[in-house]
Amino acid sequence: MKALVTGASSGIGKEIAIYLAEVGIDLIIVARREDRLEELKSILKTNVEIIATDISIEENCVKLYKQAKDIDILVNNAGFGVFGEFENTSLTSELEMIKTNICAVHTLTKLFLKDMKAKNNGYILNVASIAAFVPGPLMATYYSSKSYVFKLTREYLWRIKKRQI
Repeated sequence: MKALVTGASSGIGKEIAIYLAEVGIDLIIVARREDRLEELKSILKTNVEIIATDISIEENCVKLYKQAKDIDILVNNAGFGVFGEFENTSLTSELEMIKTNICAVHTLTKLFLKDMKAKNNGYILNVASIAAFVPGPLMATYYSSKSYVFKLTREYLWRIKKRQI
């Protein structure tokens, strides 16, 4: 089996990659920082391919899909938050967050799902947050983006699971 993990350079993505390698799954690890991916690769015991790219750019998601087409597991984990009063936070930073937290998840899910359905096999894990369930202070756009990830997964992917990919 082979898994692709976005946001693998730190945090939850790194831990997911470590776990998947421990259970014998080959990996494609993705993040912007190649040096951190190299560091992670050095401790993993399975075959690991590194792809350093910024998935907030739609074309990079399409390239990633074409490079990693034959996977069994997709882990959409990449994401970040912007902290502060909504009217005071940087519009540029928030739009980058929306591109990463929403657009990349949406794009990668749609692209890889088609292949998984065609071969009648595959798993997609979209990492959201407890922030998807309740509003929180000083992170309106982050909470909204995680709600999108949860709703997309629940409303579409859960229905597919019921029908069996």
